Amino acid sequence: MICLLPLLWAGPPDEAASRPVQPVLPQPESGLKFLGLVQSRFSVTNEITTNPFLDGQVVGVLGGTNLTESSPEERAVVTELRTNGFFTYTPKLLDGQASLTAAFEVDFAYGDQAYQVGGNTGGGFGADQVNLQTRRLHATFRPRLPGGNGLTVVAGLQFVSDSVYDPATSRLDDLTRTGGGMRFFGSEAAGLTAYGKLRTDWGDRLRYKVGAYTLLEKGSSLSDDATLYMLDAQVHPLYATRIGVHGWYLRDRTAGTGGLLGAGPTSALSELQGGPRLDLRTDGAVEAPEVNADLFWLGLDAGYNHRLDRGPLAVGASVVGNLGSLLVVDGKDVGVRGMSADMNVRYKYTQGDGSLFSLEGLYSSADGTGRDAYTGVLTGNSYGIVGALWTTHGSYLLFPDGKAINRQVALAYDISNQGDGLIAMTGSVGYDIVPSRLNLTVGAAHARDARANAIGTELNAKIYGRPWTFLELGAVGALATGSAFDEQPWTSYAYLEWLVL
Repeated sequence: MICLLPLLWAGPPDEAASRPVQPVLPQPESGLKFLGLVQSRFSVTNEITTNPFLDGQVVGVLGGTNLTESSPEERAVVTELRTNGFFTYTPKLLDGQASLTAAFEVDFAYGDQAYQVGGNTGGGFGADQVNLQTRRLHATFRPRLPGGNGLTVVAGLQFVSDSVYDPATSRLDDLTRTGGGMRFFGSEAAGLTAYGKLRTDWGDRLRYKVGAYTLLEKGSSLSDDATLYMLDAQVHPLYATRIGVHGWYLRDRTAGTGGLLGAGPTSALSELQGGPRLDLRTDGAVEAPEVNADLFWLGLDAGYNHRLDRGPLAVGASVVGNLGSLLVVDGKDVGVRGMSADMNVRYKYTQGDGSLFSLEGLYSSADGTGRDAYTGVLTGNSYGIVGALWTTHGSYLLFPDGKAINRQVALAYDISNQGDGLIAMTGSVGYDIVPSRLNLTVGAAHARDARANAIGTELNAKIYGRPWTFLELGAVGALATGSAFDEQPWTSYAYLEWLVL
């Protein structure tokens, strides 16, 4: 210690003492965060549209009222692009407890239209198109609660799913493999939602969601709207295990009208997207009656490791009952009594995120022959364009491709299958040739209606690679056989997906 004393008392060197002091300015933080999603695909398919006025956004049942068909001679060759931008501003003054989110979308087919106004177009020569679509516009509040509990309140135009999870902060598997799996509701709506987490004394976590949304607002002073109320809860009793209960109520007083195609189970909108279009006219009546509705969905779901992040095995199952009444103005009301069940299993058998075996089965009840009740199921597709979407099946023709841009048609677009019910089995096997970088997946799907009449069988294959983080390039091919079409539908496309952080 004695020998160190001269060094301790020596003071700083002369050079350091003469150097001027330079203050360091803190880097400003704006509080603005951006998330982008870019999707592009080049498609060649024999699924064609037969009406040039319906060649922008095309959704619904192949061979249905969207005027699509599988052609033996013609081919649709299309390049599409979609860009989504999500902007969230969190003021530093509020210490992260409040934020404002806006999201916009532009999508088009190359060369489709310019110097006009309309969504889902704008890739024509000149490109001066008014085509910005508002996807989100909401305020989010996160008040601090005692005991480690969490609460998030979202007010405004937001994404609404049939799960307990907040879409803004959840993974895709949270929305598509819990609750109703977006098979009943999965789209934007304006309203108010509270997402909460509660911790119990014994450590288990309870999640809940309470929401209310206006789906259709007609006369502001009249009771002629469609409103949706949702209550969801989920507990985690064991490691990686969840059990959820769900109750949703839709109050429809639109009398079957709203928008260009109407609304509800008697509307052309429902028929377009593979839901039922119920004819509730009495014998001899010429005009269809006005129909309102009180609809309820009661669901129970359970699963293990749905994110596949706590082991190689994931299992999930759900049952949803559809109840209520169709209120026929100046006529006899019609009861609603339908149900749907789903079960899925996945197993990661070797290294690589895509080295998976997947199997899923789905059942939906069919409408009977009587007129006293509708015994199929109803979904959000009866109330909005792409109001519900089953995406975990891995199919591209038999069921709707969840990553389609503007052209999304399928043999069975809605799980109600036009009121005829659905029995579906889907499966796939994927292998990562280079772990988490290069993958090959082959799949198959088979579907019948609830009376065992064949809808079709699909075989498909997909190869994709991830050369950079969050960038995916791939190619898909699919063929459906055994369908009612003279020419069996097929599709092929190459695609790019880039998540921009």
